[in-house]
Amino acid sequence: MKKRGSLGYLTKEGFRNLWVNRMMSLASIAVLMVCLIMMGTTFMVLVNVQTVLDIVEEENALSVYLDMDATPEQVQQVKEDILMTNNVIRCEFVSKEQAYKEALEQSDFSPDSEYFQGIGNPLPDKYIVVIEDENLFNETFTKLENIENVDVVKGSVDIANTLIEIRTMITYISIAIVIILLFISLFIISNTIRITMFSRRLEINIMKSVGATNWFIRWPFMVEGMLLGFISSIISLGAVWGLYKALEVAIYKLLGTLNGMFEVVDFKEYALYVLAAFIVIGVVSGGAGSFVSIQRYLKERGGVVYDDED
Repeated sequence: MKKRGSLGYLTKEGFRNLWVNRMMSLASIAVLMVCLIMMGTTFMVLVNVQTVLDIVEEENALSVYLDMDATPEQVQQVKEDILMTNNVIRCEFVSKEQAYKEALEQSDFSPDSEYFQGIGNPLPDKYIVVIEDENLFNETFTKLENIENVDVVKGSVDIANTLIEIRTMITYISIAIVIILLFISLFIISNTIRITMFSRRLEINIMKSVGATNWFIRWPFMVEGMLLGFISSIISLGAVWGLYKALEVAIYKLLGTLNGMFEVVDFKEYALYVLAAFIVIGVVSGGAGSFVSIQRYLKERGGVVYDDED
């Protein structure tokens, strides 16, 4: 009960310190918010980039052309074989008649033109195949080629390789940004708490002189740091949401003609994920930054205890 009561008292002290040192707390929240807003904005930009890449990948579908003499039963069997192939999301059938009509519509000739008199439809049936993972493009390409009654498969390997490189680059950039901003957050919290400790060095020294353990001194500062991170995360979510909506409106005004091709991702779909990430990053960086600062302060003052009571 004593330990539980002490923990409750120390936690309350952490809340109280937040208000007592409110100017420093506001400064910490403001700077930490900047880091979180940068993280959130970067994340949503990357989500939209990934969405564009998904659209491009679907456009880079494989065209599976069937043998000219394939029967309706064989055409259906090819479809089943395609759908059973690993990495295939879906396939769409394009009949030879439909392909012929589309080809004529895209040309300057009419189907009734004298140039086509006596000439049959030279185009085969085909399936438009959308794959899931561009990294398995070549493997999927080969499997589709080996399906019975398939004449030829066409698709751009260069586009697939380019998309893979872009995705890989985006992944590395995302990881680098998160790591950099996380270290910045730790640095900010650590130094803010350190300044707070310096202003309260007399109080800390008195606690040490009466036998207070290091954890007794550390915990209120850690609570204070975690609270700073939590408050920053909540406010940052609203700030990112508002900023994202403003950017969305601006994008649609500038690129209104592209609305039919690409829709900006709705922030609501990712709001809970962003909030959860903000809270974890804010609380962890706040607690860890406070711990590092108080640990360093106590060590510099020669007050670190390494026994089991620490």
